[in-house]
Amino acid sequence: MLASRAEGRSRVDERRLTLIIVPDGDLETRSLEVSYRRLKLLFWLGLALLAAFVFMVSSWWYVAAQAARVPGLERQVNRLEQERAQVAELAKTLAEVEAQYERVRQLLGADQSARGSSEPLLPPLREKASSDGRTE
Repeated sequence: MLASRAEGRSRVDERRLTLIIVPDGDLETRSLEVSYRRLKLLFWLGLALLAAFVFMVSSWWYVAAQAARVPGLERQVNRLEQERAQVAELAKTLAEVEAQYERVRQLLGADQSARGSSEPLLPPLREKASSDGRTE
């Protein structure tokens, strides 16, 4: 019984697929024989190549999607750099205005009380900002 199973397996492994090629207008035929073992090997090899191809395409797709974002990100960086330059300019202008305000306070004697009032005529900037709860 074991011998018949081994014989059956060897017959299955020895089976071949025969392709008969008949050229148009030619009386002579050609045949091509391929073993089933080789067909299985070719099938698995093709499947592995297909999986590798799918992996490569999917990874390329991710890289292409990220590369497509680059122009938008560059525009955003340029816009943010312009805004940063504007903020620096505004900070410089604010510092100049605060210095001018302090000069005006000194010229008007703002630290002295106005006609019996307990509050100064022109309040200092820093005390006002700190009493509002803001920090600079």
